[in-house]
Amino acid sequence: MRPSTIGILLAVAVLLLHHHLLPGVEASVEKACRDAANSSPNINYDFCVAELLPYPGSGSADQKSLTVIAATLAKDKTTSASAKVKSLLARTSDPKTKQGLESCGSVYEDLFSDLNTSIPAIKEGRLVDAKTYLSAAVDAPDTCEDGFKELKVPSPLTKEDSDLTQMCTIALAFTNMLG
Repeated sequence: MRPSTIGILLAVAVLLLHHHLLPGVEASVEKACRDAANSSPNINYDFCVAELLPYPGSGSADQKSLTVIAATLAKDKTTSASAKVKSLLARTSDPKTKQGLESCGSVYEDLFSDLNTSIPAIKEGRLVDAKTYLSAAVDAPDTCEDGFKELKVPSPLTKEDSDLTQMCTIALAFTNMLG
């Protein structure tokens, strides 16, 4: 065989492997997200895939690992939301907005704790414990938003709370799929 023929055959083999392996890699995340979205009308399939797929290791993760990843992503989003609260508190002079932000800061502390406790529970197969903490986590962002509504001021955290609710709901749905 001539070197150019070997190169062409090698390129074709690589393309075929890429074509056959890549869909399988993505299928794990896509299937988990599809199953979760089918189990709950509150889960946005596109959001689920967009959040999980870029996470390192998600493409080859099993269901349990994807569940840990989802809870970890929710924890990361909680950390970001908490940082935003601190930043906004430093710049906000409106007393009602400040009160709402302080309340959300406390909510996020509890949320972080719940998510932090749920991750080892998932890893260790203590699914009842994980579901308890994740159920509390799902409701936390709404508590933050409700505080602003009660104070009759617009929430500067609506996007963060929406994403947090979605990620916590996904983590809970994945945990439910484990058993």
